[in-house]
This record gives sequence, C-alpha cells and structure tokens, in this order.
Amino acid sequence: MLFRSPAPALELFSPVTAQVAAALSMSAEDEALLTQNLRNLGYTDILSLRASGGDKIGMTVASRLKNEELQIAVILQGTSGDEWYSNFDIGYTAEHSGFAKAADYAELKLGDYVFTHAIGRDPRFFLTGYSRGGAVANILSKRLCDRYGLEQVCAYTFASPATTISRRTNRYNTIFNLVRAEDFFTRVPLRNWGYTRYGKTVSLSGHGDMTARYRAITGDDYIGFTRQTAVENFLLTLQRLSPNVHAYYERRRTVGESKLSLYEFMRAVADMLSQNMDEQSADVFVTAITSDYADMISFLSSGADLADILSSTLAVPKCSVADSHCPAAYMAALDVFLEEQGAELAHPRYGGTAEMM
Repeated sequence: MLFRSPAPALELFSPVTAQVAAALSMSAEDEALLTQNLRNLGYTDILSLRASGGDKIGMTVASRLKNEELQIAVILQGTSGDEWYSNFDIGYTAEHSGFAKAADYAELKLGDYVFTHAIGRDPRFFLTGYSRGGAVANILSKRLCDRYGLEQVCAYTFASPATTISRRTNRYNTIFNLVRAEDFFTRVPLRNWGYTRYGKTVSLSGHGDMTARYRAITGDDYIGFTRQTAVENFLLTLQRLSPNVHAYYERRRTVGESKLSLYEFMRAVADMLSQNMDEQSADVFVTAITSDYADMISFLSSGADLADILSSTLAVPKCSVADSHCPAAYMAALDVFLEEQGAELAHPRYGGTAEMM
C-alpha cells in the first residue's frame, strides 16, 4: 500500500503513552502484574504466551473497544533462557536474524488473535517491549505499518538493539525507540555495520542525573555507566575486532588452545547469560583474559569482579553493563527526560498503570 506523508515525529510523541508503554513492557515478566495493568487500562481477552526459547519470544496480547474502535495491545517480553543465543545471531539478511525469526513467531500468534477478535473490524495496534522485546516489537510494528497503514499502528520500544540495515526507516514515524547511549545493548549490531532501527530514536541520555531517581525506584545505588565514554571506546574495540558482519562470523582469534570468531565468543557469553555455563565455556572467559578478547572481558565485567560474575546465580549478573540496561535505569531516565520536556509525570510503575491512554 502507498504510505501517507509522515507527520513530524516529535508532534506524534506522547509522554503519557510513553509512560504507559514503559510500565507495560517492564512488567511483562510478571504475568499477574501485567494482566492487572492491562485490565486497569480497560483491556480484556488477555492472551499470554509464555512459551519461549530459541527464536521464539514470550508475548501478551489483549484488546479493548474505545470510541467504537478495536484496539489491540501487544507486549513483547525481554530475553529469557536460550533466547540469548538468538540475540547474538545477526545473520546476513536485511534484518537481524534472531529478532526477525522471533517477529515471525509473534506475527503468527498475533494473526491468530486478530482472526478471532477483529471480525468485521479494522483494528488499531499498540506495541511495546523492552530489550529483545523492544527489538521484536520494532520489526513487528514495521510489518503491521506495511499491512494496515501508519495511522493504525503505535509503538514505543525501550532498550532495543538495532534491528535492520534498511535505509527506508524514517517513514515509520509512529514507532518510537527510547534508548540510552550509555546502554551497550542499544548500540549493537554496530552502526558502522549499517544497522539502525525502524522509526524514530528518542535518546534518554543527557537530560540530567537519573541516579537519585534510580535509587528511589530500587533502593540500591546505580553502578551503571553515567557517561557514554566507556561504551564509545568499547564500540571502537568491537569495530577493530570485526569491521563487518562477515568478520563477526568468520575472523577467528586465538583463545587458549582454540580459535574463536567474535560470534563464537559471544555464544560463550550466551552460555553464561542463559545459565548453561559448563567447564568449556568458563574456560573461554579465563583464557580470553590474555587474548585479543581481553578488552571485551574487561568491559563486560565492569563494576564487578569477573570471578563473581562467573559464579553468579543470577541470569544477568549485576555489573555496569547490566545496570545501564536494566528496566529501573530506563524508568529513571524516562522520568528525567519527561521532566525536561515539561511533561507531567503520571508515575505508572511496575505496580500498576492509571487510565491514561
């Protein structure tokens, strides 16, 4: 279908919707809480699909009638278990392979829901997601825009990695991607490899100190990055190690008695994050300290002791990289950003959402 001329993106951005999306996407792991949040917003017929792993993704779909319009909400979950391997599988196509396959799965499940709930109606879609969920929401929203039209889709993603090498991304001006430059995960795959996201990127960085807000939300001190310098320097290291996607998969470097590409090294990282660490993958980290991947080990363990990270029982061990990416950091940074814009804070937290949207 032909696209309409896009309206200015900043005119379409809604602080209220951003706050609702943040509360929904960041409560996605708690089915009972997310269900209550959706009900508070008037949504019914709530379908939760928790089956995940590999190239799938957990998701929740719900619908409501508002002003005689059928509105369908789609909330995509963050990374769980073996999905870490999918996150690091970039592939050679126009979209990140792991995220695109997960979007295929989500699109199929959403299609089933639309078929049974939107008989005789032209639905409007609201999508949101955090981290991997944000990346899949980004791709799925683009597909829905292509099928139903820009005016029928509204998406707010948080902490999304880059998703595509397409050069026709700006037209999707009803998709907003809220990111922090201090968050490494939003900076990969590398821009120098040609990667970006569909829609408008809204930076939550450089709008004031979010550490006090983080402490108020979590009760803990923020140990994440407060400046972009460390991430920028590490991105240069990645570019040196792998100047393009082909090198990411094929350029191997000596690690102990093995030779590993950056992709193979990241699979060892996925072993840790998915809690599939064995002696072989643990050995990769130990021997990598004296390899060309030493700077990666140093960066990934920033703010923590490497031994503590390797022995951690947490799926994502607490360190500067993880803290910079965590939901609480985004909630805090979003508040600071909206205050700078002069927006009124409705404070929809993990514990509930108000009737705002």
